[in-house]
Amino acid sequence: MSYLTGDTGPIDYEALQRIRDIFLEHEPLVTDQKLGERLDPQLELNITVDDGFGDSPSGRFDIVWTERDCYNFHYTEPDGIDFRFDRHPEPHAPEKHVHEPPAADTREPSCIEVEHVDIVARAVLHCWRTAYNRDDPSVVNSQSNPP
Repeated sequence: MSYLTGDTGPIDYEALQRIRDIFLEHEPLVTDQKLGERLDPQLELNITVDDGFGDSPSGRFDIVWTERDCYNFHYTEPDGIDFRFDRHPEPHAPEKHVHEPPAADTREPSCIEVEHVDIVARAVLHCWRTAYNRDDPSVVNSQSNPP
């Protein structure tokens, strides 16, 4: 489910394919991925990782990227951890912002300053992996212009 608001343009299928390939190549905890058909009206990429924060057995990234380079990388766990990195028009937040854990209910400026799809995917993965290695989701937005 996309959380993008504003005039974000149509979904960029090729960008989602590139993001999928980056996650599969660079993250060993990825156990599953699902990318709908090109004409799916609710098209998104879903990537499952085989571990989460604390005792959570898994996590999932739900990802949307549009032809106007707007994006939404939403991470969620069955135990209730949620956060997301977004770039889209938002009247109450900077264009690039993060909804911080644990509930993704805040809007703060994102540490991700890059804009190219490949580099944004690597940056999100780097932020998640850093927080995962510390077992502390609160540090997910603490990097300095990753990757």
